[in-house]
Amino acid sequence: MGDQRPATGVRSFPIDGGRIEVFELPGGPGRPLLVLGGVELGLRPLAGTDTVLMNRWLRRAERRRVVVVGRPIPDDPADASLLLHPRAAAKAVARAVALAGLADRSLGVEAESGGGRISLWLALDHPELVARLVLASVAAETPTGSPMAERLGRWIALAEARDWGRLFAGFAQQMRPAGESGAPDAFTAAARLQPHPSTPERFIAELRATLDPSSFVTHRLREIRVPTLVLAGGRDQVVPADVSQGVAEGIPGARFELDPECGHTVRTAFRGYDELVEAFLAEGDP
Repeated sequence: MGDQRPATGVRSFPIDGGRIEVFELPGGPGRPLLVLGGVELGLRPLAGTDTVLMNRWLRRAERRRVVVVGRPIPDDPADASLLLHPRAAAKAVARAVALAGLADRSLGVEAESGGGRISLWLALDHPELVARLVLASVAAETPTGSPMAERLGRWIALAEARDWGRLFAGFAQQMRPAGESGAPDAFTAAARLQPHPSTPERFIAELRATLDPSSFVTHRLREIRVPTLVLAGGRDQVVPADVSQGVAEGIPGARFELDPECGHTVRTAFRGYDELVEAFLAEGDP
């Protein structure tokens, strides 16, 4: 019979000051799904990662079209701080959705970590695009002096010093559940293949924007009126579970789910994640 997988590909769309990439996976008749990832170390362009994206999202595409949107890529690296602010990124995502032919559809949105804050801004500034929200390991703000802010500050310092070895090693450890050690994980293996970020200016800019109070949305969570599912890991070393729970408590009617043994990589380590998320998304299908 040959390979029956649907054709896929990464497309690049123009935005003000740069471009943004979109990976599309055709799927079933359910409500289309927009996917936003976390702050990937190195912020590699989507182009060239087609196989990885296919393997991760093919199951979700059994029910619905999947559209994975990357972070803005500035024409001038000096503009990274402008384009990587979560609110500006949300505007770029809305443009990508329109150019991908989905401007007339309200979407399910599945977002993780840093992508979660972008999705919150998307729901606030472009509510016509968002029908349901799935937020994994998300923080609506990064208060000055908090453990999260201190950790980000250390990452920024290491990145600006181009001390990639220590930065990668720290990332690999902090992605694991608190108190867990052992063999290197997939993140560590990927870091070995690319010993420094491909676009460090984007990585640094997004981390800095996460610390910027103008990116905080805690005071506006009550304005979000779509069904929302928030998932967190009880052993998350990057975004503590109570922070994600606070996001759920701020959004009217939001549902909160906790896996006590999960760390920061909720999408891959949360017990029953795909089944739980797909059931929630299916509740909003036409």
